Amino acid sequence: MEIGTIKAVHIYMHNKLYVTAELELNVKGSNYSFGGESVFVSGKNGGESCDAPVLGRFLFRCMQICAVDSWDLLKSQKVMVEVSHGKAVAIANASGDKWFNPSSEFESLSAARESEIS
Repeated sequence: MEIGTIKAVHIYMHNKLYVTAELELNVKGSNYSFGGESVFVSGKNGGESCDAPVLGRFLFRCMQICAVDSWDLLKSQKVMVEVSHGKAVAIANASGDKWFNPSSEFESLSAARESEIS
């Protein structure tokens, strides 16, 4: 884990069907994307009505980790970054005591949602 800086924040459409969001991170001079379409998509074909609301959860958790109340305020925030196989997979507040790993968190949300439906 290394300390990094959020350089930019994006919410965008992917393939004109999905909505996703990502943070651009700089860690020791290397740039990483955190989130984005490789991690999650929401929208017409990127999630069913019974799916967990991952876009909202992603936005909320990123702001929660950085203790800001607006998406725009994430830019220039310092975060701990976990990099695995060349990808940023988790972020934490600068002290490293609150972590957000969207892949594992969204998996847990999906499993909980499925057990509610069953």
